[in-house]
Amino acid sequence: MGVEIEAKVKVTELKSVAEKLKNLKAEYADTVHQQDTFFSDVDRKLIESGCGLRIRRQSGIKEERAFVTFKGPKEAGPYKIRSELEVEITEAETMEAIFHGLGYERLLAVEKTRQIWHYDGCEVGLDDVVFLGTFVEVEGPDVETVRHVMEQIGLGGYESIREGYAGMVRKQLEKTDSGKTEAVFDDE
Repeated sequence: MGVEIEAKVKVTELKSVAEKLKNLKAEYADTVHQQDTFFSDVDRKLIESGCGLRIRRQSGIKEERAFVTFKGPKEAGPYKIRSELEVEITEAETMEAIFHGLGYERLLAVEKTRQIWHYDGCEVGLDDVVFLGTFVEVEGPDVETVRHVMEQIGLGGYESIREGYAGMVRKQLEKTDSGKTEAVFDDE
């Protein structure tokens, strides 16, 4: 079973972080558009237990891919730490139909553009998230490595956000107009 160890911070812009990564000789991988569709059972027990289930559709300069991801409840720690199971799929629409057949409903979609970088054993995502703004995520093998990379890119003094984008988007939509949640799905 995989474990996700991730630091996430909100930033005012991404260009300066990209410049720091270039100066550190980090490896730029791709810029991708990601659409994450989140699902829950009718009784919302999956969400109430702190778990997440999503289908990610990702298109970039190099290729198009899709993944199914299950995330377990968050563990204690300075960063978001949780079990994560992910598998690449070739038929995202069929997988969504299977979820519906099993009783899962579409809950929310989150869209973002992500620059993907690799540095010192971590994946660094420079994210521009619809409804939320710009963020930097650093995911790595352990807390110390993630902390080190955060310091190297100038974000070591920032407090990490432990909430996922789905929860953040849901709260933002509830603040503005709860009816807009359906609009998130209109582009599919």
